[in-house]
Amino acid sequence: MNNLKYILTLLLTSLVFTSFSQRVDPEEAAEHFKYGNFIDALVVYEKLMEKDPKNPEYPFKAGFCVLHINSDKSKAVKYLESASERKSDPDVDFYLAKAYHYNLKLDEAIETMEKYKKSGGGTLQDQADREIEMMKNAKKLVVSPIDISFENVGELINSEYPDYYPFVTPDESTIYFTTRRKGVVGGMREFDGYYSSDVFYSEVENGEFVKTKGVGMMVNSAYDEQVVGLSYNADLLFVYLDHIKDYGDIYTSKIVKGRPRKIEIMGENVNSKEFESAATISADGNTLFFASRRDGGLGGKDIWMTRKSPTGEWAEPQNLGPNINTPFDEDFPNLFYDGSTLYFSSKGHNSMGGFDYFKSTWNAETNEWSLAENIGFPLNTPEDNVCISFTEDKRHAYVSAWRKDSYGDLDIYKVKFNEYDDRQTIIKSKIVKEGTDEVITDAFVIVTDNRTQEEIGNYTPNSKNGSFVITLIPGSYNVMIDAPGFAPKSEDILVKGKSDFEQFINKDFTVTP
Repeated sequence: MNNLKYILTLLLTSLVFTSFSQRVDPEEAAEHFKYGNFIDALVVYEKLMEKDPKNPEYPFKAGFCVLHINSDKSKAVKYLESASERKSDPDVDFYLAKAYHYNLKLDEAIETMEKYKKSGGGTLQDQADREIEMMKNAKKLVVSPIDISFENVGELINSEYPDYYPFVTPDESTIYFTTRRKGVVGGMREFDGYYSSDVFYSEVENGEFVKTKGVGMMVNSAYDEQVVGLSYNADLLFVYLDHIKDYGDIYTSKIVKGRPRKIEIMGENVNSKEFESAATISADGNTLFFASRRDGGLGGKDIWMTRKSPTGEWAEPQNLGPNINTPFDEDFPNLFYDGSTLYFSSKGHNSMGGFDYFKSTWNAETNEWSLAENIGFPLNTPEDNVCISFTEDKRHAYVSAWRKDSYGDLDIYKVKFNEYDDRQTIIKSKIVKEGTDEVITDAFVIVTDNRTQEEIGNYTPNSKNGSFVITLIPGSYNVMIDAPGFAPKSEDILVKGKSDFEQFINKDFTVTP
């Protein structure tokens, strides 16, 4: 009898436990969602969708969560398409368009964002035009990808948690980066589901990076620290703090015998009362570039420059101007070792979505920076691409990204820049009046690279037969035609490379009176 009572008690306990464990609480999901813990919120919302598949809120919230975590964003399309059909939220089509954008379904993205814009509803109407512009930028960039390959640097450096902001020494012997993994000095941050951030590093032994470890208590604490810059000689680390009272400023840590020392806050000509986030220094240590949101900027965060005075102090900084800065955010300047090439990230210019990697070069004759050049797809994607660090030979760079072979979140990747295709295509062209065979000879033609936004050349048709010849390397270009008496003509053309390469193309352009 006693055995029978024990068995009945065990069965009852098991049933109660099972019922409790299968219970899904919408308030738990809402609480995670409210505080930006989208990882845990998604887990609950996916269970809620199974339990109550007709509820219109759950697929919208689940899709929103997917868009805001580093994972496979294809799931967001499925969830938000379902939410859009049910008109679950006034902003649902905005986020559905973003989901299409992230997954490079660019025609669907533009169509859906236009639909959202025409509705006039929702809370994000002021962002729609810029989103459409970036989607169109993406269409131009994806058709002419740069020749690169990605290599995950492996489990000795990467973890299942976010690993990001990589900075590599010129000879590729040491890498510093930021991580939010188990084992950092701080603990779990309940409001977003992650551990606090620390600065880690790895060195090369016998040709390979060894297992990474924290840089020590001189830099890392129970709060958040992030590496945001590294000097050419790897003797100075730039650090950003996100502590309870200390945030929005840049700190430095001198590296002595390979080990960072106690951090020190930079002076008031660098750190303002506003917000500074990243910095880079010239090889001679006399010029500093940094990202700052302060009075006198062009909008959002800008890139600023300051030089060291004879007293050793940093002088009043100067804004780098509209060739680099935009009304949107710029961040993570990284001056290349030649002292004249500046890499940085920007949400402006011809970004294909969020932050993209750009570069600009200093012209000593004109004393100005060149117009920012988008480094290209697939290095840039519709997601945020924020921090890039090159080796001295420019053959390799290190970035952070989520890719299908990631260990769970953002990982550090080594990017190899393969040889560019230097073959040239000769395009023989004429300008023809629409609907006729009439050749237009009085015209002016400008060709622009869609990736760099640089003018490749300008052309005028032959006065006798109206022909002109354009010579281009593989890529995506815009042809602008201005002919008196005709509407301006703008047309994108794609010059293919690799196995689709064509050396000669006949291409006529039509203009409308």
